[in-house]
Formats: sequence, structure tokens, C-alpha cells
Amino acid sequence: MVKYTEKEFKTILIVRKYIDSWFWDRYGVNPYQGCQFGCIYCDSRSARYRLPADFENDIIVKKDAAGMLDGRLSRARTLLPDVVAMSGASDPYHHAEARFESTRHCLEVLQKHVYPVHILTKSRLVLRDLDLLEEIGRNNWCCVSVTITACDPEVARFLEPKSPSPQGRFDVVRTIKENTGHVQSGVLLMPVIPCLSDSAGDLEAMVRGAKEAGADYVLFGGAMTMRDQQALWFLRHLKESHPEFLDKYEHLYGFTYDEESYEGDYMAKDSYNTVISHTFLDLCAAYDMPYRIRRFIPADYRAENYRIAEMLLNRAYDLMVTGKAWTRPHWAGMNIQNLKEPIVDVADRGELRAIRNVGPALEDFILKELGS
Repeated sequence: MVKYTEKEFKTILIVRKYIDSWFWDRYGVNPYQGCQFGCIYCDSRSARYRLPADFENDIIVKKDAAGMLDGRLSRARTLLPDVVAMSGASDPYHHAEARFESTRHCLEVLQKHVYPVHILTKSRLVLRDLDLLEEIGRNNWCCVSVTITACDPEVARFLEPKSPSPQGRFDVVRTIKENTGHVQSGVLLMPVIPCLSDSAGDLEAMVRGAKEAGADYVLFGGAMTMRDQQALWFLRHLKESHPEFLDKYEHLYGFTYDEESYEGDYMAKDSYNTVISHTFLDLCAAYDMPYRIRRFIPADYRAENYRIAEMLLNRAYDLMVTGKAWTRPHWAGMNIQNLKEPIVDVADRGELRAIRNVGPALEDFILKELGS
């Protein structure tokens, strides 16, 4: 039995030190704690989130989330409009939203204050709000990313027992693209689940399905991460339903199974991620499918900063997923999009190398781009 508890919180808006380089969000809003989709791999089960162990049945509804958000944005003196991600630790359109409508009310606030929005969901309920999302996209920027981890319905039911079917989620993307003109939408292939959704055939089915649905992109996140109680929860289910794969996980993550504690690695072996990443990139090339999201570009002094940063961060992503050195362009891009002045002014003063991680090669690249 699902229990809903309405609870007061002091704040609703998460302000990040650095813009996320995959989803392009500066801010985050989680109207709920807990998620009824019950995905067995979900990182929100880990200790850092401090959620109940049975968080798919013990749902916290943040009281007056929209009112808190409106108050925060109305009082803001230093915040600039930038992408707000909904959500992170829970799906903004899981079953509770049909009853409480907290996500829709928060979207109405973001529309009022002209903030761009990125929705991350598995739910068909997002289609209820297409009118609002289209209006946000028309006036600013809007993106809806639909997570699909497996195309095989049986595998999906094991991994995400209370989520819509994979085809149902492809249909969400298709419906968005057929009924809006200003909403970017695509598939989040994250995480890849070793042994269950990682074959070349699995990956091709995902890219092909996204292409057929008219997706703007498939964003690939590599193999699932594992830590503390989240790892224990997943491995317990794996042992019960697919014990034949346990040895493979012990090898990939460097542990010996113990039902009481997890002492393995957070990420799968680099060699594994490199192989599946190359396969994925080859498939995207074959199907002419973008694998990065087009970012929000503000109409103020940040515009050129964000454009340059996007190129650097896209390059860093390519290097990272193929197992090459990626940190310098990544952190150069992160620091450039945090500048408090136009990068053109920095370049005019000859101070590009004063930006952390910008060396001679990146300076030349930036100057060339600014000149063009």
C-alpha cells in the first residue's frame, strides 16, 4: 500500500555550483521524495539521498512546492534564468503527480518567471502538460527526456516493475514530436544494465526505436553505477531472478557478493564502458542519430560563453566515453559557462588563459571560434 505524506520543506530550488554538462541544468526542483516506479537500479536508493528503504511506497509530497518556488524566484536578486531540471531523485510524473499536480503547478511558476525547463521522466503523464511545455519552449527553451533502459518488455518489467512499457515510452517521444514545435525530446539510455541490456542488438534496438519515434537525440550514460544500499538492493534482485549473471557483476565491479554489505567499485571496469560506448557511437552514426542535447542559449552576455562551452563539453563527452583524456576541455567549458562577463571581453584583454584549464591549444580554439 502506497502512503503519501505531505511535509513542509524550507526550500525547493536546488542551485548548482556548475551547470550539468549532460542535461544543461543550473537548477533543480524535486516536488516529491520517493518514486513509485520502483526501478531496482535507481541510485536514489543509496545512502546519500536519505530516503526510506521502501521509497516506492513511502512518498513524501512537498507542501506548497509551487508557492515556495514562486517565492524563491520572486525574491531572487542574483539568479539568472537558466535550465531547471525536473527531477533528479524522483520522477516528476510518477503516480503521485496525477493526484497532487505539484509538477504542473511548478511548471506554471517557471513559465511565469520565464525559466527554461528540462523534464526527465518515464511517464506518459507528461503528455497531460504538453500545452504548458510547448508554451515554455515557444517563449524560451524546453526539453523532455524519456528514460528507456531496455527495449525487451520482460527485461524492462524486471528492472522497472511499475514503469510504462518501453514501447509506451517511445510513443511518448513520438507524441511530443508530432504535437509540438518548440519542445526538444529524446531518449535517455541510462544506465546500461550489464548482461541485461548491453548487447549490440539491445543497443541497436534502442537507437532504431528512438529514430522511428522521431527523437532528437539518444543520450548515453554507460553502465549502471553501484554503491552501498542501492547496490545491495539491485544485487539481491539479480541473484533471485538472474543468478547466472552474478559472477559477471563481481568481475565488472570488483567485489565478492555479500548480502549484508557492498564493497565493490562505483563504476564498471573502464574496458567494459569503452566497448559499449564505441558500439553505441557507431550505431548513432549509422542511424544519423545525435547523442547530445542542444543546450539552452540565453539572450544576454552569457550567449557566447554558453556556445563555446557547449562545444568544449561535447568534445569532452566524446573523449570520456571513448576512454581518452577528457578533463581539460570539460573543466574549461564548465568554468567558461560560469563567467560573470562575456568571454569576448576576456579575450579582448588577452586573459583567456586566466580561465582555469584554458591552455594554449584551447585559447587558440576559442579565439578561432570567436573570430568566426
